[in-house]
Amino acid sequence: MTLRPSGLSLNKKILRPFFITILLLGLAATVGSGLLISQALSKNADERLSTIQQILIREVKEHERLLESYASLLEYSHALVKQDATSGTGGILLDQIYAALGKSDISIAFFPAGVKEAPSPALEGLFQQAQRSGKPRFRFTSEPGTPPSLTVASPMGTAGTEDQILLLQTPMDQAFLKEHASTLHADLQLLSIDGQVLARSDAELPPPQLSDKEIEAILIGRSLYRTNDSLVARRQVIAAVPLGTTDMILLSVDIPMADLDGLVQTLATRSALTIGLALLLGSYFFLRVLRKAMRPLDDLMAATESVSQGNFSYRITRPTTDEFGILATAFNDMVGQLETLYQERIAQQHKLTLAQEEIKYQGILEQKNREIERANRDLKLHLKDISSLFQLNQAMTSTLDQSTLFERMFQVLRDLTHSSRIVLLLYNPGSEELEIRKAFGMPTESLDGIVFRLDEGITGVAARSQELVYVPDISQDLRSLNYKGRSSGQGSLACLPLVIKQRLVGILNLHKDDQDAFSEQDLKLIQAIGNQAAIAIENAQLYEKTRDLSNTDELTSLANRRHFQGILKREVDQAKRYNTTFSLIMLDVDHFKQYNDTHGHLAGDLVLKRVANILLQNTRGIDLVARFGGEEFVVLLPRTDERGALATAEKLRQCVHDEAVAGMETSQPLGRLTLSLGIAIYPLHSKDIFDLLNMADQALYQAKSTGRNRCVVWTPPV
Repeated sequence: MTLRPSGLSLNKKILRPFFITILLLGLAATVGSGLLISQALSKNADERLSTIQQILIREVKEHERLLESYASLLEYSHALVKQDATSGTGGILLDQIYAALGKSDISIAFFPAGVKEAPSPALEGLFQQAQRSGKPRFRFTSEPGTPPSLTVASPMGTAGTEDQILLLQTPMDQAFLKEHASTLHADLQLLSIDGQVLARSDAELPPPQLSDKEIEAILIGRSLYRTNDSLVARRQVIAAVPLGTTDMILLSVDIPMADLDGLVQTLATRSALTIGLALLLGSYFFLRVLRKAMRPLDDLMAATESVSQGNFSYRITRPTTDEFGILATAFNDMVGQLETLYQERIAQQHKLTLAQEEIKYQGILEQKNREIERANRDLKLHLKDISSLFQLNQAMTSTLDQSTLFERMFQVLRDLTHSSRIVLLLYNPGSEELEIRKAFGMPTESLDGIVFRLDEGITGVAARSQELVYVPDISQDLRSLNYKGRSSGQGSLACLPLVIKQRLVGILNLHKDDQDAFSEQDLKLIQAIGNQAAIAIENAQLYEKTRDLSNTDELTSLANRRHFQGILKREVDQAKRYNTTFSLIMLDVDHFKQYNDTHGHLAGDLVLKRVANILLQNTRGIDLVARFGGEEFVVLLPRTDERGALATAEKLRQCVHDEAVAGMETSQPLGRLTLSLGIAIYPLHSKDIFDLLNMADQALYQAKSTGRNRCVVWTPPV
C-alpha cells in the first residue's frame, strides 16, 4: 500500500500560516511606522511653532523694554537740562538720544499734559491712563494713514506736576513681520483682542477665524494650536502678548504642512519598502532552511512506506544528528525488532504489544486530561483577575475629579469583591492622621469627624506596616475599634494600605458580613487593586493641587490677575443674564515704595500679606479678592450697588488704618498704614470690563491725588 497525504502537505501546513503571519506583521509594522512618523513630525511642527511664537513674543517685549528705556532716558535728560542749563551736558545727551531714536526707526512727539484732544481716540485713552498712573503706559495703535506701531505714553515732570506727555512709537507693520517671517520661515499676523488683523507678513494671508470661546481662552493665557484645512494644509498657533499692564494683542504664527505631509509619505513609503524587502528575504531563507530540515522527514516517509509493504529489511541510511536523526535511528531499531518478532512469534507478540501500548497511552491520556483541566481552572481565575483589574483601571483613569473617581472605584469594588461595606481613608502627612473620605454600606453622617492616628486600631497597623492586614473575625480581634463605636464589629475585614514608592496615600477597608469570607484569590486581587487605586488617587490629588496653584498669587495666596479676569468675565455674563449689578474696588497701599525703601522688601512682602489677609477677613464668601500687581489689589463684589460698594471700601480702609504694622511710624507720612480705593459699578458706569477696570483705576488715581487714605467712586470728567 502506498502512503500519500490526503489533505495539505506538512510543508504547506507550515508555510501557509507562516506567510500569513509574516504578511500581517509586515502590514502592522508598515502602518505603525507610518503613524509613529506622522505623530513625531506633527509634534515637531508644534514645537517649531512654539519656538517661533516665543521668539516673536521676546522680540515684542524687547521693543517694549527699549521704548521704556528711551522714555526714562528722555525724562532724565530733560530734567538734567532744567537743573543745569549752563553746562550743556543735558543738551548733548538729548542729541545723542534723538540720533539713536532715528537709527532705531522710533518716532517721538511731545504733547501738553492737560491736552483735551489727542491726535486719535486711541491715543486720548492712552494719555489719560499715563496721567492717572504717573507711569509709562503701552498700547498697540493702528490708525489710518500710519503704520501699525507699538506705542508708549510717558508723563514727564515731577510727581504730581507732569507738564507734558512723551509719545514714542516703533512700527510693527508688514515690513517688520515680513523680515521675521523670512528668517523663521513662517507666516505672521498681529491681531486685536477681538480677532481683527492689525498687521501681517503677507498681504494675501487670510485672517484666522476665531470664535468667542477661543478668544476667551487665548486672553487668559492659553496658546491655541489648530490645523487649517484649505488647498494647502497649515498648522497654526495663536497666543496673547501683554503690552505693559493695560493692553494686549494676539500673535498668530502658521507654517505650511505640505512639506510635512510629503516627508511623512516619503518616510512611510521607504519604511514599507524596507519592511517588505526584509520580509521577502526572510521568507526566502526560511523556505530554504525548511526544505533542508524536511529532507530527513522525506526519508522517514519513504522508509515507512517500504515497511508498510512488508519490507522489514529496509533501513534509513542517512540519519542526521538532530531530532529527525534520533527518530530515524529509533525507526531502524524498531524495524529490526519488528523483523525479529515477525520471524519468531509475530502474531502473539504483536497482540501483546498493542494491548500494552493501549493501556500505557490510556493512562497518559487520563493524566494529561487532568493536567489540562487544572490548567484551565487556573487560567479562568487568572483571566478573571486580569479582567477585574482592567475594569478598575478603566474606571479610575477615566476621570481626575476625586468625587467621581471615588464613586466609580467603589462601584467596581462592590462588583468585584461583593463587599457589604467599603470605607476609604486618606492620609494627611501634616497631622499624621487618616481621615474618612468615602463610605459605602454605612450611614455617612455617622462617620463624620472620625480620624485615626497611625497607632490606632487595625487601620493604624496596616498604615504603619504598609502591608495588607486580613482579620477573619473582627469580633475576636482586640485591635478593632469598630470606627470608634459607630459600627457593628461582626464579619471579616481586609485592610489594604494604598502605597506609592513606600509612601502612604490612604487605607481601603473592605468588609463582609460572614466570618473568613475572603479567599486567598480575593486577597491577591485586593492587593493588585491597591496599587492602581493609590496611583489614581494621587494623580487626582496632584491635578487638583496644580489647578489651585495656577490660579493663586504666590506671595499673598490670593487669586492672581489671570484668574480674576476669567471670573470677571463670567460675572459679566451672569449680570447680563439675570439683569443684576456688581462693583469693582481697585485699591493701592499708600506710600508703599517709601515703606519698602525704609524697611526693605522682605518687610514689604509681610505688609502685603497682612493687607491681603485683612481684605479676605472683611469681605463676603461670594466676593473675590485678587492681587492685581505690585501693591495694587482688586475686589469683585457680586450683586452689590454703589452704596454697598462704598460701605465695603470704607470698611476695608478703616480695618487697614487700625492695623498696627511694625515701622509704620517712621516710614508712613500719617504714622499709619493707609489705603486709597477707587470704585466702579457695572452696568452703571460701563458694560465693558476693560473700561470698568480703567474707571476704577481712575477713581483710585483721584483718591491718591486728593490726599490718599480715602474712597472715591468714579465720576465722569467734567
